[in-house]
Amino acid sequence: MKIRNRTVVTMAALASSVALATMVAAPANAADTLPITFQADTTTIIAKTGQPVVFPTTDLVTDVDLVGGTVTGTLALPQASADLKLGPATLANFTISIVDPTPVSGTLTQGGPAEAPTLDLAVQQSFKIRIDSVKPLGIDTGSAGSASVDLIPAGSNCVTAETTAELTGSLDAIDLIQNNQADAHVKGTYTIPQFQNCGAFTSVLNGIIAGPGNSLDVHLTNPVFDVGTQSALAAEVA
Repeated sequence: MKIRNRTVVTMAALASSVALATMVAAPANAADTLPITFQADTTTIIAKTGQPVVFPTTDLVTDVDLVGGTVTGTLALPQASADLKLGPATLANFTISIVDPTPVSGTLTQGGPAEAPTLDLAVQQSFKIRIDSVKPLGIDTGSAGSASVDLIPAGSNCVTAETTAELTGSLDAIDLIQNNQADAHVKGTYTIPQFQNCGAFTSVLNGIIAGPGNSLDVHLTNPVFDVGTQSALAAEVA
């Protein structure tokens, strides 16, 4: 899918600080890649339990191809912990890691009406999910308490096969251009494959966690643009 000329102009305006409405078409030899780093706050909801897992804040580092209309980038989610629930009952606290993530890749196209243009993202990323620990609650183990009990055997690799999340969302183009700001949610769903090598409780974990329809929401804010690339683009469109 090719990005429309107006979107090229829109992104070039970021570098030259000229409003979209006053820009002329970018020359054919204009720099065609703009690095943008977003703050990324990511939440997934396990479909079977309705349980949210909130990952610590990290960065989505992207390269936007202004001519080809593609986006590539990296999103490495930090380890996260959450309660494992079944209905109203909290069974345990568990810690998970997203491992072997592929680069983020997808397309960028212009959407929205002329008076409120958007930059529409459609991206995907593949990864595996590893459970690092499952510590049951309410078990009397003496002074150490339940925190000393871990259902995941030491040294095991309790991990899924690779899965892929398909995400879509829209950035406010004018807010991005004029204010260098963003407040967008890129959302989608993915399947949690069956876990392997989790010890005696492998089937229990799969029964509670594994399955389709899990939501993933990446909240993008605080964009930072590569100053050198902005300057190069500005020189080309000046």
